[in-house]
Amino acid sequence: MRELLQEAGVTAAESDEVTPPPFTPLEDNTTVTVVRVTESLEVIAQSIPFERRFVRNDSMDADDPPLIVQGGQAGLQEIAVRIVYRDGLESERWPTQVTVVEPAQDEIVMVGIGTSRGNVTVAGTLAYVSDGAGVIMRGSTTFPEQLNLGGRLDGRVFSLSPSGSHLLYTRALTETAGFANSLWIVSTERDAEPRPLGVENVLWAGWNPAQTEPPQIAYTTARSTELPPGWEANNDLWLGTMPSDVESALAAEQLIEAYPALNGWWGGNYAWSPDGRFIAYSYANEVGLMVIEPQDDEPQRIQLQRFTEYNTLADWVWVPTLSWSPDGRFLAFTNHDSDDPEAMAFSGWVIDTLTGVSGRFVDQAGMWGHMHWTPSADDGRIAFLKATDPLDSLRSSYTLWLMDRDGSNAHQVYPPVGENSNFPLDQRFMAWGPTGRDIAFVFNDALYLLNLDNNEAQRVTQDDAIVSHPTWAPYGQSDSNVLPASDVEELPTPLPTPVDTLLPRD
Repeated sequence: MRELLQEAGVTAAESDEVTPPPFTPLEDNTTVTVVRVTESLEVIAQSIPFERRFVRNDSMDADDPPLIVQGGQAGLQEIAVRIVYRDGLESERWPTQVTVVEPAQDEIVMVGIGTSRGNVTVAGTLAYVSDGAGVIMRGSTTFPEQLNLGGRLDGRVFSLSPSGSHLLYTRALTETAGFANSLWIVSTERDAEPRPLGVENVLWAGWNPAQTEPPQIAYTTARSTELPPGWEANNDLWLGTMPSDVESALAAEQLIEAYPALNGWWGGNYAWSPDGRFIAYSYANEVGLMVIEPQDDEPQRIQLQRFTEYNTLADWVWVPTLSWSPDGRFLAFTNHDSDDPEAMAFSGWVIDTLTGVSGRFVDQAGMWGHMHWTPSADDGRIAFLKATDPLDSLRSSYTLWLMDRDGSNAHQVYPPVGENSNFPLDQRFMAWGPTGRDIAFVFNDALYLLNLDNNEAQRVTQDDAIVSHPTWAPYGQSDSNVLPASDVEELPTPLPTPVDTLLPRD
C-alpha cells in the first residue's frame, strides 16, 4: 500500500489515518482511504456558577425574611480544548487544562432561628468553661454563676460529680503553654472554696458514676518534658476516694504502674463504666477494659479490639473516643478501619463487652466522630459528629447526628442540612442532660441547648466568650438500675479476650 501511495503521489502525514495500513500487501480491487487529520487548540471562557450558603442568626426571629449579607457572583474559568478534525470536519473535543481566572463568590443568606433570650429550663446542674473560667447553671439559664476555682484552668479535666455536688478540674501551674497542672475539687454550693488534691501533671481524671458517697475518682499522670508535645504519659492508673474531712488528703491507690501501649508517650482515653466495675481505655491501636477489682481468675486488662494505628505524621497521636451504653454492656468508639496507617478511614463502632462481638454503626464518620451514648436507659440513643468530607476528616467540618441504639434511623439534627457548621473537634464538645431528652453542645464557640422533643436548639450564652467542656449532672447508675446479685451470676463473665496481667514498665 505504501508503494501504491507513492506511485499515486499521495503523501500521508503521521496524523492521517490510512486504511488499510501502509504495510498491508497490495491485492486486486482494494480500496484505499486516506483521512486527513488535523488538530487545533482553543481556549474557551466559561462561567462558574455561585453557591448559596445559609448563616443562622439568633438575633433575628424565625419569621423574619432572609437577609442577603453577601451577593453571589459567578466566577470565570478558561478551558483549553483540543479539537480534532477529520477531512476538515470537527469530530472530537478533549479538555486539556482548566484555569480559574476568577473564583465564584458564594451568596450568603442570613436567616433567623428565633432563639429566645429569656429563661431556658435546665434539668439538674450544667457547668462549662467560659474564657478559662468555670460557670454553672442551676435549673435555668437565667442567672449563670461563676465558680471560685482559684486559678487558670488548663482544660485537661472539668467534670461534675454524678450527683452534681462537686466539680473536678485541673489548674495550670504556670502561665506558660508548657504541660504542668494540679488536680482540684470544689463544691458546687455557693461561696464554696476550692481545695487541691495533692496530685500534679494529670492527663485524665474521672468520677466513678456508680459511687456518690463517698465520691471516688480515677486518674492518670504524665511527666513534663521539653520535647513535643510537652509531656510523656506514665500510662498509670490511680484510684482515690474523697475524704469527708476537707483538710484530709486524697487517699489514692495505684492500680497500674505502667501500661505497655503503642505510642504510649501520648497517653490514652478512658471512660468509667456505669456500674463502676471497669474503666474502658483506648490507645493508638487498641480498645479494651481495665478491671477495677479483678477476682482471682480475672485478668486486670481485657483487650476488646485491635486495629492499625493512624500515622498523623506529626507530634500527636490519634486515639479513639469512648462512650458506654446506659446498661454498661456496650461500648461505642471510633475505629481506624484501614490497614494503611495513613488512610483517612474512620467509622463508629459498637462492641458487646460480654461477648466481644462488634459491628460498624457509622460508616465514614470521620476521625473526630466522638460518639456519645445517652445516659437514659429508657432511650439509649447515640449522638455523634459526622464529617462533611470523610476523605479529609482531619480538616473537615462536622455536623451533629443522632441514631437509635442499634445504629438505625441516623439523621442530622444540627445545623439544618445546607447550613454552615462550626463544631469544635474536642471529644467534650457536648453533654447529655439527665433525662436523655436534651443535649448541651458547643457550636461556633457558644453554648447551645437542643431539646429532642421539639428539635429546637437555643443559644444560651450571649456574650463573645469562648465556651468549652460542657458537663451535666446528675448522671450515673442509680441503685434501681443495678442488676441484683442473682441476675449478675447468670450473665456470661465479661471476659471476651483476656490477656496477661499488666507488667510494670522499666
